[in-house]
Amino acid sequence: MEIALRAERAGMSLARWLGPLAFTDWSAARVTSELTRAIVAWGTARGWRVRCEVPSLAGLPGSHPDRPGYLDVVCERLGAPPIAIEIDQTDKASSVRKLVAEAEAGVVPVWVRWGDPVGQVVPAPVALVVIETPYRLAGPTGRRLYSRAAVDIRLPAAPQPLRCRATTKEGQPCAIDPRPSGLCHVHDPAVQCGGRTRKGKICVVPTGGGRCKYHLDQVEDAPRTAPLWPPDLDMS
Repeated sequence: MEIALRAERAGMSLARWLGPLAFTDWSAARVTSELTRAIVAWGTARGWRVRCEVPSLAGLPGSHPDRPGYLDVVCERLGAPPIAIEIDQTDKASSVRKLVAEAEAGVVPVWVRWGDPVGQVVPAPVALVVIETPYRLAGPTGRRLYSRAAVDIRLPAAPQPLRCRATTKEGQPCAIDPRPSGLCHVHDPAVQCGGRTRKGKICVVPTGGGRCKYHLDQVEDAPRTAPLWPPDLDMS
């Protein structure tokens, strides 16, 4: 599976996990701390090994050449590449560059961004998780206090396959794929033979509106109707 697809799935899963997170008048440090705790809980709940402040898996240097760069959170998984997560309050170009480099090394990159609106383009394959956190200015110094309401994040339902709108003899929905008419070939009289079997029942063999091979010699026309359940096809 491509790193970009893995990152997209991880980002969507993490966004759903963080959706219920709500708080009022928190400091920036407290928001970052709680987001880190919640992300660790997300990975732990899935049985992964989760670590914080992990040296760059891609071997990137830090601010000093003799020190490695660090990732905020890393989720290590069996049978799948690790997930590297950066958590930022502002647009940090260094975080994005770091995640892109991790992706090139085979790591799944996710950027959790809260605080001010995102003002930069996030390059693929980095997955972006936005946590909206409005703030108010408090006190004489205008200290920012952040708040957030819970968000119910749901994925769009997968499209359901079309099924025949008729019901079976037992009253269950017909599971056969329908024709444009909304009925399957068994329930749509427009494409059935329409002849009569020896038991007097209507033949529902699909023929496109003609006669099936068992009723080609039948002279008497039968009504072009059919029950909404497959009758016993007796062709003997």
